[in-house]
Amino acid sequence: MATMVRPRANVRADDIFFPAMTLVILAVVVYGFAESYFLAGMVRAKLPNALVHIHGALFVSWILLLLVQTGLVAARRVRWHMTLGILGLILPPLMIVFGTLTVFDSIRRSGTPVPPQILLVGDLEPLILFAGLITWGLLDRRKPASHKRLMVMSTLAIIAPAIDRWPILHHEVLGTLAVYLALPLLLFAYDVWSLRRIHRSTWVPYAIMIALGFTLLPLSQTALVQRCVAWVLRG
Repeated sequence: MATMVRPRANVRADDIFFPAMTLVILAVVVYGFAESYFLAGMVRAKLPNALVHIHGALFVSWILLLLVQTGLVAARRVRWHMTLGILGLILPPLMIVFGTLTVFDSIRRSGTPVPPQILLVGDLEPLILFAGLITWGLLDRRKPASHKRLMVMSTLAIIAPAIDRWPILHHEVLGTLAVYLALPLLLFAYDVWSLRRIHRSTWVPYAIMIALGFTLLPLSQTALVQRCVAWVLRG
């Protein structure tokens, strides 16, 4: 008598790598904000004001959404992934608005030992890049290889503040920049292994990240940025 065996779905390398990469991002953020936010109870954490609470909740929600979305794709729950993707249209604009307001608030409060000019440029440039990559990713939503890489790269673009708060770095700009630019190399290595080339949705965002990273210090010393900081402080 023949035995009926239900075929297993093949496990794709993407089904392992992209959820794992999202877990790495989550670990980076948790390590940076462990003492001040996660271990302090998140909602119960003694943050400076409600604005910072909203900012933190939005950014953590985005990373958790990315983790769930990559998991759904790995589990072949594409319809659920598409339905939940509505949040991908709602969260990013809120993150950009509240992220910008939080930067301004931190400058006014002198909330970090980072000079205000570097803080302004170093936080706003990644938010602008995040907006651009998210838009590109949504336009490429029917191109899975491009879409998933852009979602990861857009998130990597905005985790410098978490890296900057790693206890081992002590707000050192160069150390933060080095780790920030090293993390996307995991995706480079995966592309070389799985595609035998670097995908355009990997190298183009990374090239922009490098350009922004190496223009951080020169741009922060310009008269325009000085005037912007003065305007923020007057507000």
